[in-house]
Amino acid sequence: MSRCLQRKMPSLGFLLGAIAVAAIPAGASQPVINEWCPVMTEEKADPGITTEYKGKTIAFCCDRCLAKFQVDPEKYVGRLPQFADSQPEEVSGAHEHSSSEEHAHDSSGEDAGTEASTGPRQHAHEREPWLGRLHPVIVHFPLAGIPLAFLGFLAWVVTGREAFAKADVLPLVVASLAAIAAVITGNIAHDALLFSDELHRIVEQHQFVATSVMVLAVGLSVIRLWRWNRLVGPWRWVYGVGLLVGCVLLSITGFLGGSLVFGPDHLRF
Repeated sequence: MSRCLQRKMPSLGFLLGAIAVAAIPAGASQPVINEWCPVMTEEKADPGITTEYKGKTIAFCCDRCLAKFQVDPEKYVGRLPQFADSQPEEVSGAHEHSSSEEHAHDSSGEDAGTEASTGPRQHAHEREPWLGRLHPVIVHFPLAGIPLAFLGFLAWVVTGREAFAKADVLPLVVASLAAIAAVITGNIAHDALLFSDELHRIVEQHQFVATSVMVLAVGLSVIRLWRWNRLVGPWRWVYGVGLLVGCVLLSITGFLGGSLVFGPDHLRF
């Protein structure tokens, strides 16, 4: 009798295991993860950027949205499928209505009803003050002006032609004025936005390097205008090296700015 039971035990174990697996709900093995970012709902969520809230995993499109969520989670939970079962129907409807109104306010007069029909694109993210939104436009002037001034200076030094003697002046002066405006608008934009701890460190580095570019550009402009017809000897080398350093600092500033927009690893292959 005991041998018979021993032979039947493996079969009985398989049977009990099959029953246990069948009893587990189909969705329990794979938790619900949101496909769209709850902050910028027009962007796909990145499974590598997540946080835990009320025992549920929430994904975001970037670290900036993660930081915004952590400041006021309840503002965004109504947009998450993870919390769909816990949201009363009337509350959910009210949230969608308020979100549509928020989008209508942020979309510069566009029809909110039309946008609401596009699914996940119906919500708009918070925007910085309008002066801060000018920063991406203004910043291109020093990015172009300082390298142009350096190329004009090189053309003058290498060829010795009088036609290139003042080719660097106008690009440098414009770049200096634009650098001042870029630092001001950039600080406004940075102060109005929320960043994770990692991105906040990049913001501080970006502000420091950009301010250094501004100070250097203004100083070089003063030297160039002061030594208008007498940029010779040591002054010529100081001016040329300063332009070269400005180009290097601009490259660093551009890299840090790209890290804020596309993430710290945006140049990693």
